[in-house]
This record gives sequence, structure tokens and C-alpha cells, in this order.
Amino acid sequence: MMDIDKHAHDFIESLQKGEHFYKLGTTIPGVVIDEATFRITENDNYELSFKLQSDNKNKDFNLDYFFQRPFMLVSKGMSILIQNFDVTNGSQSIAEDKPFDFKVEVKAFKGDTDENLWKQSKQTAYFAFDKKRFSPSKSGIRFDLTTSSNDNGFYNAIKLLVDKVELLFYYEDISPQSDYFIFRPNGIIDFEKFQHIIESTITAYGFLSGDYIEDRVYYFAMKDVKGKGVLSYRYDNSKRSFKTNTPIIDTGHYENIPRENLQLDSIQFNKLVNLLYENEEYLRSALLLINAGNLKGCAKASLATVALEAITNKVGAKFSTKNIIEDKQIDKGLRYQLKKTLKVFADRLDKNQFEILSTKLNQINSKPNRSKLEDAFQLLGITLDDEEKECISYRNLFLHGSLPRKNEEMWMTDIELLDIVANRLVMLSSILLLKQANYNGMVIDRGMTEVIKWRMIKNFQKATGGNCLRSIATWAPPRL
Repeated sequence: MMDIDKHAHDFIESLQKGEHFYKLGTTIPGVVIDEATFRITENDNYELSFKLQSDNKNKDFNLDYFFQRPFMLVSKGMSILIQNFDVTNGSQSIAEDKPFDFKVEVKAFKGDTDENLWKQSKQTAYFAFDKKRFSPSKSGIRFDLTTSSNDNGFYNAIKLLVDKVELLFYYEDISPQSDYFIFRPNGIIDFEKFQHIIESTITAYGFLSGDYIEDRVYYFAMKDVKGKGVLSYRYDNSKRSFKTNTPIIDTGHYENIPRENLQLDSIQFNKLVNLLYENEEYLRSALLLINAGNLKGCAKASLATVALEAITNKVGAKFSTKNIIEDKQIDKGLRYQLKKTLKVFADRLDKNQFEILSTKLNQINSKPNRSKLEDAFQLLGITLDDEEKECISYRNLFLHGSLPRKNEEMWMTDIELLDIVANRLVMLSSILLLKQANYNGMVIDRGMTEVIKWRMIKNFQKATGGNCLRSIATWAPPRL
């Protein structure tokens, strides 16, 4: 661990324990509380607590104040600004013959009142995570750098270049209770831009691993002000972390499958981060695909369908044409003849019928949605088999709240069909993003995996380990 991270952790630990007293300042003239405590709670919010003597009661100062106006804590040269909109709840005792006990819980705060400190300054972010729930070694990313003073074969860092910003993304096991993902840009940066880079990286990480990590985060900023280094910090407890247990890439060991086919290297991961950073459609779609990991059946398929539509529309925008017939003369002549035929029946159609048919003839050369979706795969050099094309064809059913039904030729039940289609829509959407990051390895065909294993269990057989894998580069029948 680097010394600078140890110093940051010591500060965080001291802040969380809240072992010293603060002065509480308010916007009400004359209302200052000399002794208040401020420490972290079990739900990772911070709690402000203090006593107010009954003879100091002010009609304008009660629990409602904290939900309406900002306040500040000061101790030993350290300031903490808390905005009223970051207050989550509070309590106030009402016994008239005793001091009033106040408890106010907040989810965020900052160490300054000057937003300029967060513009063009050196910044770092520490994302706390529970290593018992989230394991970076199973993330589908090949970390290739170490923050240790000695290269002992343990790698925990990746260097990224995003929007001309070079930064180190790494994780540290700082103490038995504290693990952090750390973002450390090289040079100065604006906080808004820094947040966007972090969001893109965290989303790319979650997209691969199925683990979205964003709960407790501490930000630090250092800026030179009139020749003096000024340090500030922020805290935010968004409570947005979740674990799906459905990674898109299998990080297990498979015989005859090289490591590079089961992990993104640092260059590929960097490209994926940039892809999400530069394209809002891809970032939103990746978030949808992560959330789909916690769903089943129609709900999962519907979310995956929305992501697939967004991704293929973005990829399809690269096509020079979206028409079936590219020759403009043929297109024009065909529509002319069809409209001429339609006019022959004009006296037997009402106005509404004629207009609807006329509109459809104007669009007759447009490719159907299924074709547009498949074109996106073709453009990226991804080969689809007939079953995958069939899964894509079901997208319209989910958009209208319907479910696919098996036909006589299918070997699976309706429930199994739904499971396979839902998971494959997630898989197919995912490989469109991975392919653009130059990853051509293997992804998990989760639908097929689950169906095969459940059938083995139902037949009192021992379920085989591993997953069905689908190669992005070259299609082959998936198998365990």
C-alpha cells in the first residue's frame, strides 16, 4: 500500500470513529452548539448528536431546521458542511425538564464551502467495498500493475487513459474491515469530469463481473491557493451497490482455454471504459444489463431487449443505408408503381384506409427491425446461429408484454425457452459491447447452462461444473 493511501485511510478512520467534539454552527444568529459528536453508523450514514439545554431553546431552532437549512461542524481546524437535502432522518426528545437530545442522520457532506477547490485540482476517490461479497480477482479483468514496493506476482492495478486523463485504478486491502477501489488521476481535473470517468469505470467493471460497487465513497482534493496547498474532502453514501452473481465472463479454470479468452486485458478494459464514457447509449445499456442480472424471465428479457435496441441503433448508425434496396432509382420506381396500383382501389377505400396504406408504401423499402438488429452483429463481424436469430426475433413480444411459446420442433419447455431467450438477449447485447472493446474471447451462455444443469438435477444426476461458453470471435455450439 502506498503511503498516501495510508494517510487517507487514517483520516477516514478518525472521521468515522468521531472521538472528538465539534462546534455546530447554524444560519440562525446566536445559535451555536459547543459540543456535538459526528460519527458513522451501521448503515454507513453519519449521525450528528448533541444536547440542547432547555433555557437555550430558540423558537426557530428545532428538528425541522436540519431538513430546511444547511449547517456546519468545526473542530481543530477541520470544517464539515452539511446540506439540508442530505439529511435522511432525525429525532428530538420532548421532555421539558431535561436537555433536548438531538440526533440527525446524514448521507453526505463535504469539508469546504468553496466549489473552486474541486475545479482543476489534484483529486482521488476511495470506494469502500466488502471483500466478503465482492472479489476483484473474479472480475474478468486482468490487473497488470502492482502498488506494492516489490513485484511479488500480486497485481491489483490498471492504468487507464480516459478523455486525455491518465489515472490509476486499483484496489487495496487496507484493514480487515476496509477494502477500497481507488481512483488516482495523474495531474489536475474537474470534479464533474472525474465523476464521469469513475461512473464509466465502475459500470464497465460491474458489466463484466455482475458486481456494481457504489456505496461509501470518500473524495479528496488538493489545490494550490495563493501558494498554499489546501486540502478538502467529500463523503457520499449512495447505497447503490448490489451483487447479481451473473457475470458475463467466467473467470474459472477451463482446460484448453487460454487465459486471454476468459479475461479482458488492461488495454481492452480501457477501451471498454472509453466506450461507455464517450457514448451515453452504451453506458445506459450496460447499466440495464447489470440490473438484468437480478431479474428472471420476462422482466430480464424486457430489460435486455431495451439494451439491445439501444446498442444496435448506435452500432447501426454506422451503416450507409437502412434500406433493403440501395439503388435509389429502383426504390423510387418500385414505390411509384405500388402507389399507382393503390390509386386504382381508391374509390373502394375510405380516406383513413388509403392514408395508412400510402404511408406503409412509403416505408416499404425500410429494413424490418429484426434485420436492423442482425445487421449490427454483421457489421461488427459477429456470426449468429439460427437459434440466436430466433431469440432476437422474440424481442417484439417482450416489448408488448407477451411471451414466446415453443413449437413442436423445440426440445425445451415454455419455461426453459423463456429462460434461454432472456439470458441470450443479455448475452447478445453484451457481446456487441465487448466486441467493440476488441475482446474476442468467451462469454457465458447462461440460459443454456441453467437449463442443462436443472435437467441433470431433476434426473438425479450430478450437475457438471463450469458454464456453457460462447466464443465471440468464432461461433461454435456451446457446451459445458
